[in-house]
Amino acid sequence: MAAQSALTGTQGEARREEIGVVSAFVFKLLRSAAGCRQVDVAEHLRVDVTTIQGWESGRRPLSALTGTSLLRLRNSLIALGAPAAAANTLVEAVEADVILSTAITAGPVVSDVQAHPLGVAVLRRSLLALVTWPFTGMAPAVLRPLGAPLGRGPVPTHPQLSARMTDRFFDHLLTIADSARNGGSAPLRRQAVYLLGYDRRPSTMAWLITEYQRIVRTSGATSTPTDFLLGRSAALGLARQGDLDPIQRFIGTDLTQPQHVTANLVYWAYWLGEIPDAYASDDDMLTGGATVWTGHRLMEHLLNHLHDPKHADLNAHTLWSLVLARPNLLDAGPVSRTDASTKVESAIHDGLDPRARRELSEVYFATRLAGR
Repeated sequence: MAAQSALTGTQGEARREEIGVVSAFVFKLLRSAAGCRQVDVAEHLRVDVTTIQGWESGRRPLSALTGTSLLRLRNSLIALGAPAAAANTLVEAVEADVILSTAITAGPVVSDVQAHPLGVAVLRRSLLALVTWPFTGMAPAVLRPLGAPLGRGPVPTHPQLSARMTDRFFDHLLTIADSARNGGSAPLRRQAVYLLGYDRRPSTMAWLITEYQRIVRTSGATSTPTDFLLGRSAALGLARQGDLDPIQRFIGTDLTQPQHVTANLVYWAYWLGEIPDAYASDDDMLTGGATVWTGHRLMEHLLNHLHDPKHADLNAHTLWSLVLARPNLLDAGPVSRTDASTKVESAIHDGLDPRARRELSEVYFATRLAGR
């Protein structure tokens, strides 16, 4: 039966080092959300149930499917009852597995910089949330309503990587971040630095501190928007580890320059998917995306993340900058003025950095005055 299916006939053999944990977990979530057993999906797809079991265990990575077969699989899951928005993450889940596989296979070895999946495009939040899922245990927002996958007995609540795989992944990021420093791919270095913020090893924390200091020392006030984004990634990585001093310094120095304020807003909009086109470099993204974003999605996101203890300072400052740049959002944005005012007021407290508290207070008064 499996030999006759378009989903398996073009599959081929997965490489031994291929990692398929993210797409496997997403597939299992979608099957469970559709209320189907493995045998039900196998019958619908006309494959053997062992194929479904292999996909869900990661032994037969979904990355081994052709693009056409992967789309057919996604469409079949939707037809069986899986939510379409959640099913659309299956393709990105395979892309996340490719990133994990590339890094884990290479370990502390420099791989082909030109073809590295972290260097060929500026990545978005939706993809990197899948890449980091094994480390954070936090499902991407679109998948959270699905709950836990069906299974007998205790089942994992997120994709699993062994300690060895985790170490190899972050070892590789350290290697490529160092190697890309001297004339390498800017997105590769920046995105590796960003992901290193999820490494809990003290040695990586020390590396990030040194890297941030190096970025500040070599760029300073004359830094380009691309350098600015690199410093932003390093500061956010340290904030994720609990060190808020770099991000507060970053806001008070780098984010005072108009070109960097614009770069921060454009990158936020791209990160959240508000800029539809994909870009191969930070410069292209900042130039090509500068005029096509509205700020609606960004406004909604920032208002809903003002209580994030590690990113509250940057979120508050970005919201303040957004209101200055696009004041019309308070009149015609995705959130009513009343809701916006309530969310901002609830985020103002004594524990905030004084600058963030002042900026949120100004946004609060702006929401009260809007429309008058």
